Amino acid sequence: MQVNLRHNDNIIILDIEGNLVGPNTIGLKNIIDNLIREADGEQVFLILNLERVQMMDSSGLGVIVAAYASIRRNMGRIVLLNIGGNIRSLIIMAKLVTIFDRYDTEAEALASFQTT
Repeated sequence: MQVNLRHNDNIIILDIEGNLVGPNTIGLKNIIDNLIREADGEQVFLILNLERVQMMDSSGLGVIVAAYASIRRNMGRIVLLNIGGNIRSLIIMAKLVTIFDRYDTEAEALASFQTT
């Protein structure tokens, strides 16, 4: 798994490539934990671009849910971008579809931060 970090003003975009399964998820967890720690109690605005993620299991979903909880504690926000059918099904089966904001384009995801 590879993660590319980009910024758009105060919004962090993580472009994730590969499979978010088992031990592969530790790298993403560490990156997100570091971003939250570096924010030092300030809000974190994060887009997870999952366009190039072929597979995600409960470990990957757990990392995303934990990130959501940590970011929300500091009044930040996390959104999902470009989720494919398999990931969408996993989110629906886990009954998390109402928790995560999901967008099909980066422009929509970025614009969503302007309205909150």
